[in-house]
Amino acid sequence: MSLNRDKDCGIISSYSKVVKMSDTQEDERLKRLLQEYAKLVTVCTHLHTFKEIERYFLEQCDALSITLNDDDMRLFKANVIMDHFVNKEHKAHDFSDMTYEEIVKWHKVKNDLFYEAHSASPQQYGLKLYGYRLPHTNRNEAFYDEAYPELMKYTDQIVKRAKINDICFFFEETTKEYYFTCAGCSLMYKVIIFIDISEHDIKKHNQRFVTYINAMVQMGYLPKLY
Repeated sequence: MSLNRDKDCGIISSYSKVVKMSDTQEDERLKRLLQEYAKLVTVCTHLHTFKEIERYFLEQCDALSITLNDDDMRLFKANVIMDHFVNKEHKAHDFSDMTYEEIVKWHKVKNDLFYEAHSASPQQYGLKLYGYRLPHTNRNEAFYDEAYPELMKYTDQIVKRAKINDICFFFEETTKEYYFTCAGCSLMYKVIIFIDISEHDIKKHNQRFVTYINAMVQMGYLPKLY
């Protein structure tokens, strides 16, 4: 059995889950697995503030701030708005009960809502957005090696850079959502572990708990039970 991992992300509801729970028949096995992991972790008595998370992150790497009008930042903002505000008002329908025309119409509505979220100002939803991009420095090279192991074998630096997307880290202070663009990157796992989880996360076995467990396993702090 395996925990499914998005190919290129760290956070965010549908946009940023590092690990996603399966909807298959293995759900019950996954629930039992999470129960076993819940016995191996302790409750965090102090969840770190964003400033503490930011300071820890900046201690681990070289990073440049990302502006609010950056395309990646706007995409992150749109997904936060969709996950925390729009989707709660517009629930997904049961497609099995819908005609093709109704499905097409529903998708158009969702696309229009996403476009509105993409264009909305953060202040409209009380969001406090932060983002960082990792330049290709010697200090950051190890993280790019982990995120792009095959591409990093290229000796032609121009070709290599053209094929590699910059590693970025996004965080929204109000909703506590975060997102990384480097699957398999130890920097992502370190920050996720530093962010930690609450008793509520452990009891509910929610997405934050699953993401945390995966990071702990990947970094060798918890045994691989699956």
